[in-house]
Amino acid sequence: MLNANAARRRSTRETVATSPLAGRIFDADGQVMSPTFAYGKAGRLYRYYVSAPLQQGGRSSSTDDAPRRVSAPRLESTLIKALARLLQACPDNPLDLISRLELRSGQVVLFLAVTHLADIRERLKTGETADADPADRTLCRIVLPLRFALRGGRTEVVGGAPGAAHRDPVLIRALREARGMIGTDRNGDPVLDASPVTPHRRRLVRLAFLAPDIQRAILAGKQPHGLSLARLLECELPLAWADQKRILGFHRETNVTC
Repeated sequence: MLNANAARRRSTRETVATSPLAGRIFDADGQVMSPTFAYGKAGRLYRYYVSAPLQQGGRSSSTDDAPRRVSAPRLESTLIKALARLLQACPDNPLDLISRLELRSGQVVLFLAVTHLADIRERLKTGETADADPADRTLCRIVLPLRFALRGGRTEVVGGAPGAAHRDPVLIRALREARGMIGTDRNGDPVLDASPVTPHRRRLVRLAFLAPDIQRAILAGKQPHGLSLARLLECELPLAWADQKRILGFHRETNVTC
């Protein structure tokens, strides 16, 4: 058994070491994201790219929802498809063309040789941009609107830029219930007469104090992708409306006029 486990570990190290984006992928804070792995059922191997502070048990300095741990195969396959579409003459290993890759909230930023810029500009879709990198004129910077969602403790690429509005009935019902707990005083200002009875309702009532444009976005189905009732109940909502929008991702994905 020891010999078999040792052989499996050697094989795993080789698999992780061949992660094609190793050393070139960074999170929103500029921290390198290193390849790592985990075993699932039946010994299946899962590969990830994880931010260095997260691997070391620390926390990121950013307050947004940019990914810190992402499925490596899903990200790599998404980038390969994007590069195959953008480049007229795409090599067999298009990921080798990437000089640097940054994962941000709602987007992926690629840096390629500037010689590809003219070719790429002709094939851009809505929401995608490409220009010369101001910090290094030998590189071009490509911004792809890609969304990330947290599923079962892992972050996955789930698609491009947000499309049509999607009204979440569970989230809307919870928001209405929270607003129903709030009364008004003689001046018409909101007031809470008594603390809600159950812990769940005490967490739920916080939704009534979300920024007004966040509430309107939820009712219109224009909330950022991945914003669920479970996420709202679990996170620590700040009092400042601007901080709420930044933490929940409204500053990047949603354009709502107050």
